[in-house]
Amino acid sequence: MAEIDAEAGTDPYEEERARLVRQVRARLESLARAGVATLPKSPERPPVPRPAPAIVESAPGPIAAPPMTPPPVERPRPAPTPPTPPQAPTPPPAPKPAARPVAAPSLFGSNEFKSPFVEPADRPAALEVLRAEVAACVKCANLAATRTQTVFADGSATARLMFIGEAPGADEDRRGVPFVGKAGQLLTDMITKGMGLRREDVFIANILKCRPPENRDPTPQESSNCFGYLERQIEIVRPEFICLLGRISASTLLNTALSMSRLRGRWHRVYGIPTIATYHPAYLLRTPTAKKDAWEDLQMLMRAMGLVIPKKKG
Repeated sequence: MAEIDAEAGTDPYEEERARLVRQVRARLESLARAGVATLPKSPERPPVPRPAPAIVESAPGPIAAPPMTPPPVERPRPAPTPPTPPQAPTPPPAPKPAARPVAAPSLFGSNEFKSPFVEPADRPAALEVLRAEVAACVKCANLAATRTQTVFADGSATARLMFIGEAPGADEDRRGVPFVGKAGQLLTDMITKGMGLRREDVFIANILKCRPPENRDPTPQESSNCFGYLERQIEIVRPEFICLLGRISASTLLNTALSMSRLRGRWHRVYGIPTIATYHPAYLLRTPTAKKDAWEDLQMLMRAMGLVIPKKKG
C-alpha cells in the first residue's frame, strides 16, 4: 500500500486514484478479516451486440421502380452473300416483227376506226360474216316485209376507192347487187371509161341494204338502223378514198344539211379518209348538164389517187 501512496505525485487525477486505492484496500482488508484468501473470477460474458440503428417509418407512398436496363438487342447477322455466278453472254436482240400492211395514209391525217385492223387476206371472209348478218336483219320491219332480198355490196374487199349511194332500187332488190339498173350502168361507165378502172376493183355499197317501197328516200330512222352495217363495211375494207353519190349519202356521212352544189368540188373526211361528194348517177340521168360537174369531181379524185386523166379528144 505504501508503494501506491509513494507513486502519487503531482498527477491531476492523483486524489481520485488515491481515493479508489483506499476503497479497494479497505475492501480487501474486510475480506481478509472475513477469511477470504482468494477472489473468484467472474465468468466471461459474451460480447453484447450493438443495437441496430433505428428505422424511421415514413408514410406509404409510390415506390419508384428500379431503373430497368433493356436487354441487349441481338441484330441478325447478314447472310453471307453467295458468290456471283458468271454471267452468260447477252444474246443479240430478237429482230422486230415486220410491220403489218396498212392502207395508204390519208391526205388529211390518220384513220379514225374503232374496230381492229383486218388483214387484206381476211377481209373477204369478214365481209361474208357481215353479209349473213345483214341478210337476217329485221330492224326495219316494213322494209324486211317488202324486200326481195338484202343488197349488201359489190366489188373488191381490198379496194382503194369506195362508192356509197343511198338505197337499192327495184333492179338491185331483184338481183341483190347495188347499182345494176340504168343509174348503175352510168356509174360503171364513170368508173371504167372515165377513171380507167375496173368495176370489180372498187367497192360499191349503199346506206340502206333494203329497198324502200316505191324507191322513196330513206327515213332518218331507217338510215340510223342500217348505218352500223355501212360503218363496219368501211372499217373492214379501209379504202384510201371515198366518193359519196347523191344528197342523201352526203348529208348522212358528212352530217350536214348543205346542198350538193356547196358540198361538191372540195375535200371532206369520213373516218379520216379523204372524201368527195358528187351527184348521184340517177340525178345525172335526169339532169345531163350536171355531168360536167361530176366529171370535174372525178378528175379531182383521180389526181389524188395518182390516176392518169385522159386527154380531151379533138
